[in-house]
Amino acid sequence: MRFRRQTARLLPLFLILACARPALAGPLPPCVKAVSSNNGNFLVISNVQLEPELGNRARVQQVSLQVFPKENFINAKDRLTSPATYWTNWVQWSIALNSSNAHPVPACPLSLISDDGEFLIVLNMDVAGSAGGSALRIYRRRDHLGDPIREGPDHGVFIKEITLREIWPADKFPNVEIVTDETPQWFAGGTFEFSRNCRVLVHKTRWGNTVPINLEDGSVSGIGKAN
Repeated sequence: MRFRRQTARLLPLFLILACARPALAGPLPPCVKAVSSNNGNFLVISNVQLEPELGNRARVQQVSLQVFPKENFINAKDRLTSPATYWTNWVQWSIALNSSNAHPVPACPLSLISDDGEFLIVLNMDVAGSAGGSALRIYRRRDHLGDPIREGPDHGVFIKEITLREIWPADKFPNVEIVTDETPQWFAGGTFEFSRNCRVLVHKTRWGNTVPINLEDGSVSGIGKAN
């Protein structure tokens, strides 16, 4: 009986110590609010619209990404001489991601904008190593070069969704996937670069494979050999 009583007294202590141990979790990924083109002529700002749920939780209802051009002060009388960068207050074009066109709706979208402001790339941060998983989505400005001018706001046109299978070498997909907070994003260790004419996105994987992606139709030239 004494052993049982001592065990009963020690059990809550073990539970307290166990619960007091810090949870093993990695740092939270960054949530990027804005990104500029490489030449600094365009800025993409993301706005998240939340839908309240039960309790204190909230679900992402819609995310909009708006493209703003740089303000060049075309009127000499208004020109401000300063090393700072200024942006116009009108949206050149935008896209909206919601449950009807994105699964899941990204709470913190990570994007790339071409130097001419014509193409917007949204990277998927929810894919870890699934071959069929979406890696990125390509959008272009609706009033694209050569397109007829339409009335109304310029909403971006969806081009194509690129899967991880089209980007990663086949031997890099694990047979058994265990995803943790420390699992690198699929693009970690790689690079992205737009071609000079802004019509091709060149991705170099963490293994050194070069993957050119045609932005006008979403075609992938093939997974090049590692250097």
